[in-house]
Amino acid sequence: MSKTMSRICLTILMGAAAVLVPASAGGGEVAAGASKPPGAVGCAAEFDKAVQAYVDTTHERDVEGFEALLDDDVTVIFRLGEVLYGKEATMGFIEPFFEATNWTQSFDELTRVVRGCRTGFVLFDSVYTENGEPLPLVIGVTFTYERGRWLVVHNQDSAGPAS
Repeated sequence: MSKTMSRICLTILMGAAAVLVPASAGGGEVAAGASKPPGAVGCAAEFDKAVQAYVDTTHERDVEGFEALLDDDVTVIFRLGEVLYGKEATMGFIEPFFEATNWTQSFDELTRVVRGCRTGFVLFDSVYTENGEPLPLVIGVTFTYERGRWLVVHNQDSAGPAS
């Protein structure tokens, strides 16, 4: 995979991090039919903070902060099928990606689901632009609630825009 394609793929991963999600986007709600364990509303509210931390660490190119958001067993699947297994492999990609400053990414939230203190999911329509070349993407990020915090367990990037 070329260096440019690797950066595009990483940008896709980071796309979820660059999401500007308003608190009113439903992140504090528990999806219909979801069980509500004690504190579920609080967990759902904490999901908003986790998404915002993902955004902030990307904008700030904060390698350590971003790493803290990942589950040890995170899986990342890029638009062209490359797969990263685990935090170590993901961070091996993130570190050089954050060094690059020639890209931007937009994020429009399409849907958000929070299932109590278990899982949360966000789907974004995104445009990654590197050196003036736009690439439309659809990005899905799944979080799990473990040890009192939300952690990213899966990031899936696909060709966009969403239909």
